[in-house]
Amino acid sequence: MSPNTPLTDEQRNAVTGLRTMLNTSMASLPLGTAQSVDERARRPAPESLPTDVTVRIEIAPPSPQPHPLLERTVFRTPERVPIYFYALRSDHAEPEPESAAELANTRVIFFIHGGGNITGHPSHPPFIQFYTQLLRAVASASADAAAATPKCVLIAPSYRLATVPENAFPAALHDLVAAYDYVLDKGYDASNVVIAGDSAGGNHALVLTHLVLQSSRPSSPHGVIVNAPSAMQVDDRLSEHAKAHIDKDILDVSWYAWMTSMYVGDSGASRTDPLLSGAFIPFTVSWPKTLILVGTADLLIDASRELAERLVALNRPVELVEYDERPHGWWVMPDIFPENIQDAVQRITQFILQ
Repeated sequence: MSPNTPLTDEQRNAVTGLRTMLNTSMASLPLGTAQSVDERARRPAPESLPTDVTVRIEIAPPSPQPHPLLERTVFRTPERVPIYFYALRSDHAEPEPESAAELANTRVIFFIHGGGNITGHPSHPPFIQFYTQLLRAVASASADAAAATPKCVLIAPSYRLATVPENAFPAALHDLVAAYDYVLDKGYDASNVVIAGDSAGGNHALVLTHLVLQSSRPSSPHGVIVNAPSAMQVDDRLSEHAKAHIDKDILDVSWYAWMTSMYVGDSGASRTDPLLSGAFIPFTVSWPKTLILVGTADLLIDASRELAERLVALNRPVELVEYDERPHGWWVMPDIFPENIQDAVQRITQFILQ
């Protein structure tokens, strides 16, 4: 299905119903408590894991030293980070242990989940369904392209959520840097890694890429993929386009503003700080190729367009794909937007394999 296909009446009614449900349920989110590392390392429910997918959970230690760019922010206690390794089974059997050479050649989708920095987890069924589609598509396309097919693994860290003040900005970034370092230290090659994420996770993907490029790592990631990144944490910057769609997204604008305030917390960070708002990163010519996917009814679309404009101005390879009338989060709504998800998965697959 083309990204320009308008909504059907059935899809429009489904989005309206979802909007009503979400705006009601947001008030009951479990705030004031934080999950422990062990709780965040829970296994997915058996019924949510397809038979051709396996998951392994490892715990990364805290980074021994904060990233230099994070040292200037408010201090957050380093913590261990649960990391989920999703892969396809071979003939429904458990994957064999990988050699150092296999790890170095494995394609990695380092996927950072969304959820407004207050909800979401790598074991949530909608994410697992999306992960599975990506893994299957990459495997299928790779098998068609070459006889010797490198493996692909989707690696999803469970970072701290800002449900309590001590987990506000930049706690998640500390966790993501620790998780990324752990993955590379295992033997995966950065040149085979795509850093990806959706919504708040998309913003984290941008900031993590920035931190990686400003580190002593010898090579940069293969690319960056972001679905509707919440990359501008500024409440008063809605464009006329976004304002015109204010009643068509799945959440009221006030909820987006509230989630931003929870994430900023007591850090005192400016809303335009590039560590907080990825669209304001001082991009350079070393920035890797980037794919941006967003719906035109998404109130966060301004960040996607700003990001694309900045990268185009630097003559960096970037593709912005806008899906007509699709709201925020459409990529994890398979019952409403199956064709759009299929289109997005195909585009992501091509991006990874190029």
